[in-house]
Amino acid sequence: MANFYSTPRSEANRKSKNSYFSVLCLLVCGLVVMTLVLLLASIFITGGNWLSWGFLFANHLEDNPEQSGIWQAIVGSIAMCVLCAICALPIGIGTAIFLEEFQPRNKWLRGLHWLVQLNINNLAGVPSIVYGILGVTAFVYMFSYFPSITPNDPPSYEIGANYRYQMRTLGGDIVNFPCPDKTDKSFRVDQPLEAVDSQGNVFMLKVVDRRSAAPKNDPVLLNQTVVKGKKPSLYAEKSFFYFHLPFGKTVLAAGLTLGLVILPIVIIASQEALRAVPASLREAALGMGATQWEAVREVVLPAATPGFMTGAILAMSRAVGEAAPVLAVMGGVLVTTNGLTHLMAKTPVLPVTIYKWAGDENVGFEHLAAAAIIVLLVLLLVMNSVAILIRSRYEKMLG
Repeated sequence: MANFYSTPRSEANRKSKNSYFSVLCLLVCGLVVMTLVLLLASIFITGGNWLSWGFLFANHLEDNPEQSGIWQAIVGSIAMCVLCAICALPIGIGTAIFLEEFQPRNKWLRGLHWLVQLNINNLAGVPSIVYGILGVTAFVYMFSYFPSITPNDPPSYEIGANYRYQMRTLGGDIVNFPCPDKTDKSFRVDQPLEAVDSQGNVFMLKVVDRRSAAPKNDPVLLNQTVVKGKKPSLYAEKSFFYFHLPFGKTVLAAGLTLGLVILPIVIIASQEALRAVPASLREAALGMGATQWEAVREVVLPAATPGFMTGAILAMSRAVGEAAPVLAVMGGVLVTTNGLTHLMAKTPVLPVTIYKWAGDENVGFEHLAAAAIIVLLVLLLVMNSVAILIRSRYEKMLG
């Protein structure tokens, strides 16, 4: 009896279709690779000549692309990645362990488990700008549970800030004195009071009625004298652990928002790493008398650690290149006066800097944007290379 599915004609048709499909796949791959090569070549041609050590260690200067740089943006991107890792990796890996290793047996709990898993899979495909809007609501304003922070008013709930009054003397020196109540923004200086000069020396600040009554040709006295009725301004000395509620448009709010962006990626990648661990290892540990948690802790987690690292690589690679959530939460910051001194400050990051420079009317900043893209690509390659190296060494240790 002749076999219909093995006739020479049908065999030839299948081979020809396979050949056509293979050629089509090669053409598509070649088109993608060619597009990538052209894009990279355009970036290197545009920004390659602008790369220098000065560019890496300088800060943004308005209307001066020749002297501008990305040092603050590099520091801000690294700080953002650290915040993401601290926030998302423990929560994501812990969630994956719970979902994969401690599945409930109750019917209703299994339904809840399935619903959580479905939502995690759906969240992985949500656009990052949606997370940015969520970050503005949850972290910047904290659902309006706390008073909003305005530029001229100190936050109601804060720690790590030392408020002082400061003012300029007749000699041009800046002096300051204690502030007993931060809600009292200013007052009139009508009588002598104890003050501290820019060198930290304590002295009695002198008050004169008119500028004509000021001491002449004595710079020391001029730096210790002010005109009666002058109003000092409120100044806050913020320590590195400065913190306030709500978070406002700060690097902490942006970092937590990026943590939400990468959290589904970390969970899904960690689940795949746990599923790759052979079930025989779990059964052997349980058969030797270990509890379920002991089996997970001593057997499953060490075997799944390389997979966890892979998930962390993918998550951090996405976080360092995200611009939309940072723009929504912290705004388009290009430079700050004091840099990143605490988590309640603002900071530029590489993706936002590239976005702002690429849209600038000054042609020089377009070249700087291309140079910053090269730096971002190198940073991604370094991050991935270091993580892959750590992973391979860990696999050798386990092997």
